[in-house]
Amino acid sequence: MQTINMTLPMSVNQRYAFFLFIIAVLVYLPGLPGEFIYDDYFNILQNPAINNSELSLLDAWTASISGTSGPLGRPLAMLSFYLNYHLAGFSPLSFKLVNILVHALNTVIVFFIVSKLLSLLAIRTNFSSEIVDIRSTAFWSTIIWAVHPINLTAVLYVVQRMTSMAAMFTLLGIYCYITLREKIENNLSQFISKLILIILFGLVSALCKENGLLLFVFLLAIECFFFHWHVNTLSERQCLNIFYFIVIFLPSCLAIFMLLNGELTAKYSGRSFDLIERSLTQFRVIWFYIFQILLPQADIFGLHHDDFILSKSIVEPISTLWATASLVLLSFFAIRHRKKIPWLAFGLTFFFIGHLMESTILPLNLVHEHRNYLPSIGLIIIFVISLNLMVNKIKFINKHYFFAVITLLFTILTISRAHDWSDVILLGERLVQHHPNSVTSNYEMGYAYTKKYLQTKNPVFGTAAKVALRKAETLAINTTQPAIALIHLNAMLGEEEDQSIINKLVINLKNNKINNTEIVELRQLINCQVESKCNLTSTTIHSLFSSILENEKVTGRLSDDVRYIYSSYLVTIPNGASQGLAIMRDVVLRNPNTLEYQIKLISILLTNEKVNEANMLMKDLNKSHGIKFHTIKE
Repeated sequence: MQTINMTLPMSVNQRYAFFLFIIAVLVYLPGLPGEFIYDDYFNILQNPAINNSELSLLDAWTASISGTSGPLGRPLAMLSFYLNYHLAGFSPLSFKLVNILVHALNTVIVFFIVSKLLSLLAIRTNFSSEIVDIRSTAFWSTIIWAVHPINLTAVLYVVQRMTSMAAMFTLLGIYCYITLREKIENNLSQFISKLILIILFGLVSALCKENGLLLFVFLLAIECFFFHWHVNTLSERQCLNIFYFIVIFLPSCLAIFMLLNGELTAKYSGRSFDLIERSLTQFRVIWFYIFQILLPQADIFGLHHDDFILSKSIVEPISTLWATASLVLLSFFAIRHRKKIPWLAFGLTFFFIGHLMESTILPLNLVHEHRNYLPSIGLIIIFVISLNLMVNKIKFINKHYFFAVITLLFTILTISRAHDWSDVILLGERLVQHHPNSVTSNYEMGYAYTKKYLQTKNPVFGTAAKVALRKAETLAINTTQPAIALIHLNAMLGEEEDQSIINKLVINLKNNKINNTEIVELRQLINCQVESKCNLTSTTIHSLFSSILENEKVTGRLSDDVRYIYSSYLVTIPNGASQGLAIMRDVVLRNPNTLEYQIKLISILLTNEKVNEANMLMKDLNKSHGIKFHTIKE
């Protein structure tokens, strides 16, 4: 086979990379202003491991392991938030700027990867560079991905740095693997060391977000489509076999074992859908993603898609059947024609692999746009090559002008979305406008108006907040967060308690599955009461805590967090200090290594004039955590 030399002069690559980097930054600059939202608070602003930390190795370690997202806690992403805070404080602009720079860097890596993959297609298949120019195809594919509106939440939503950082290390692993496998001659020791480096990229990516482990599945697809297991020596063959045994076979066996044991699906008890319903719904979700990538509709985009209709069966709604059948047929077509149309088969495979973890059987939320951050690369490659082939047949259309227009349209849509993110009120209104039946979108708008009211004391914002939270509370079925927020707002406004909402909340707190966001909302309500900024009666507060502590689904650390909050309230009311102390002692006994609990116990002990016991605890913390306290004499 004749070898096609697709190597570009380095200066050309650098110019393209620099231009793409700048474009990736510029398109998101309108979203730099604005504030933190939703999960940003729980993971960053209200995280004591960050907001109460100093710049030290111990505090850096504490912050990195403070994450509660995913089974691994995503320590490297949490560490980046910690460093961001110590670099520029809690400035949303600085956090967003880091996210944008990560995205810009990813854009450069994507360009080099797509260039190499298209070059490999030209060399190893009948993919002709005369039909599709590799340089321009790689450029247009990358720039469309860089400015695509579906990637916005992975860039401007601060907490989704978890997604973009994981993608960065995944992309580096892919690039490293391609450069290793395309090399004609390899020193065996270098071959092994690069495979080890790739494994490290995968592990680092997973420590940013768990789907970083999909790096190795991406590599398997690239191996099958582009390299076909061709090696130069028997030793390289053995190394590759061992590599894929470690990164594919062993994890697959572990995943199957965990699935059979029910560990991967255990959290469905806290969801409003079961395994079958979620799996069926995902066929429709995948088509939703495909259409939003290829033909994006501005009025469908949003941060929350909790209003997405659930598939109760294969025919309810009937679109579930069509979505399932069409995806199966599309996959069959791509497999059957993988040699004739390799770019179609690979692009779809890349897209499906990217959704293996978050869009299949795991009990996660049904829809999130940021899940397409890496997978969309596969579809965009198909999109660009398909249009390229079509335009080549129409002689009077300049393909560069054609792709420039498409890029401009995507850019305008993304800039418009980014502008919405520059103002939390505008964002809240836009989220509700696009998804009026979304509980979370209505809650977010209510929260934004509440913050505005606290800043300005303008009753107009207070009224608007009540309307939004009331709607969220009415729509809510499986969460008590809007109800707690509404009670909190009414108490701040000095209004009478709405007994109907309180009674409904008491029932739901006793029977529903409760999550961390609801506990955070409850803590904010109690803090308001403790600071005498809210006017709830003690009867109401006792009834809320009694109901949630009777909930059999509230166990472990979640239960202890509730008791911690309750004790914080009890020590501030007449005749409640001794009960609060007893509760806090019990919490610390079960969680001897939780610093926040121990500090709270010390505070309560001093309130109850238990000076000796408080001094003993302070000395223990000094030894175990290096925290210096001034002991108090009786």
